[in-house]
Amino acid sequence: MMEQQKADNLQIFLENSSFQKVKRMIKENVGLDCSGYRDEYLKRRFEVRLRATATNTYSRYVSYLNKHPEEFTQLLNDLTINYTTFFRDTDVYEYLEKKLLPKLFLPKKPVTIWSAGCASGEEPYSLSILVHKLLGKNFINHPVTIIASDIDKDALEKAQRGFYQARHLSTISPLMIEKFFDKQDDGYVVKDFLKKIIQFEQFDLMTKPLHQNLDLILCRNVMIYFSKEGQQHIHMNFYHALRDGGYMITGKSEILSGEPATAFTALDYITRVYQKPPKNSLSMNS
Repeated sequence: MMEQQKADNLQIFLENSSFQKVKRMIKENVGLDCSGYRDEYLKRRFEVRLRATATNTYSRYVSYLNKHPEEFTQLLNDLTINYTTFFRDTDVYEYLEKKLLPKLFLPKKPVTIWSAGCASGEEPYSLSILVHKLLGKNFINHPVTIIASDIDKDALEKAQRGFYQARHLSTISPLMIEKFFDKQDDGYVVKDFLKKIIQFEQFDLMTKPLHQNLDLILCRNVMIYFSKEGQQHIHMNFYHALRDGGYMITGKSEILSGEPATAFTALDYITRVYQKPPKNSLSMNS
């Protein structure tokens, strides 16, 4: 009985070591730092590939990765779960339309918005629709750039194509579909003028942001994949990437903790709108 227990403990130790090895190999081969992700989440996603490759154990999977480097692409794709819809959480978009964006557009200066973790593009296109709806003919006087980033290359390619089947547009009125989409084959494609203000980029949220002095960052329903330390690291990255007085919107179930909780000012707890305090300490509510 004792010998069996020792063997079981050794097996658990070896599997955990191999699990950690997979994490290191991902960083070495594709540059993704998994240290900020929750181990429980990583194990669920890794096990999808263990089953797909019939390796079934982490130690065998390490050998498989060494022999099949192309597997890293599949592994990276399975690490990201892309679920999103157009105008997801209507109250958030109402807040953007009625309160936040009009304030950003008040001075005639360039506005830069970052959709972080944009998945297949529904959020940045929703933002572009909202921007065009608000500015109308005055769009030419308000230069707007929407940066749309995701770590998933396949999702980004889909976002750049801007093609969606009819069922994906269920949250958009027929009138808006006609105005902002063109019918194509068995679906619809986003019109070019919506794409024109969007800049797509592959980006790992655990690394230093590529842009600074941003006016608004939306990162919604992404933090569930990261550890508490990883979440705090990312939120502080956002803090430093925003201009003084800039805004951040998180997912409905995502709560700031640690340093970000004190660095940001909460403007609306329901829609999860936060502000990096302006130098003069006057918030949007003042």
